[in-house]
Amino acid sequence: MYAGHVGIALGAKGIRRTVPLWVLVIASQLPDWTDAVTCLAGITNATPGMWSHSFPAIGILSVGAVVAYMAATRDVSGSAFVAAMVVSHALADYITGIKPTWSGGPMIGLQLYRHPAIDFAVEAVVIVVGWLLYQASFPREKRSSPGIFAMVGVLIALQLAVDIVFSMSKSLRKC
Repeated sequence: MYAGHVGIALGAKGIRRTVPLWVLVIASQLPDWTDAVTCLAGITNATPGMWSHSFPAIGILSVGAVVAYMAATRDVSGSAFVAAMVVSHALADYITGIKPTWSGGPMIGLQLYRHPAIDFAVEAVVIVVGWLLYQASFPREKRSSPGIFAMVGVLIALQLAVDIVFSMSKSLRKC
């Protein structure tokens, strides 16, 4: 999942207004950022995503996110939301891709990336539902602002671009 992770963060912000949106977005994308850092640092594993998307990795990233957010805010329930965003990343990726479970364990996922039109439809729904929850958190007079509507348009356009690029470049790899 790509832009869909931001859609999930938007939905979480609509539900839990006290946690900053930027924190939720970072948490929702933390496994991918971890994957990018390990790739750039040359830390590899025979199983792609082992250091960022496996069950143990998600557990460690969730605990790290909770500790960092608790240290900054002392907000226990907000910290639980931050951890849920990290876990949501893995759950969403099991729908769109294929990811490791643990060292020596199976790879699991529906691999919707193999079907770009279906992937786009699923991610667009996630984006729109998250955006609707986020939009509902605003005062009624601000819900129709151009910026709020531009956000959903940009996220859907970004997802469409990602699906087009990956459908045209079957050999394109992240790392």
